[in-house]
Amino acid sequence: MDFYIQWFAVVIEFIGLLLIAVELYSPRLCQYFKNTFEQTKPKVEASPTKWIIGFIATWVIVATILTLLNPWFGFVANIAFTVFTVVIISLLSISKIFVRLGVVIGKGNSVGGVGLVLALVGFSLEIVQLAAF
Repeated sequence: MDFYIQWFAVVIEFIGLLLIAVELYSPRLCQYFKNTFEQTKPKVEASPTKWIIGFIATWVIVATILTLLNPWFGFVANIAFTVFTVVIISLLSISKIFVRLGVVIGKGNSVGGVGLVLALVGFSLEIVQLAAF
C-alpha cells in the first residue's frame, strides 16, 4: 500500500510541477488552461443544497434502517457518518486554503495556483509517508 501512495504522490506532484512549467514557459497553453479552469464549474457548485439534503436524507434513512435491525448498528452508522462528514469538511477547507494560497503566490493565475496546490499535495503526501516510517 505504501508503494501506491508513494507513486500517487509523485504523479500528483509531477502534474502540479508540469502546470507550473506551462504557466512559466507556454503562454498560449497557459491561457487555454486558464479559460478551461475558470469557465468549467462542476455541477456540485451549481446546487450544493441538493447534495447536503441528499447526504442528510441518506444518513437518516441508513441510521433508521440499521437501528431497526440492531440498535448497535445504528450507533455505529451515526459515528461513521459523523467521521465521514468531518473528514470531507476538513478536506474542503484545506483545499480552499491551498487554492487561495496558490492563486496569491501565482499572482492571480489559476494555472499556477492549481499547479502549486497539486505540487503541495504531492509533497505533503511524500512527507507524511516519510514520517510514517
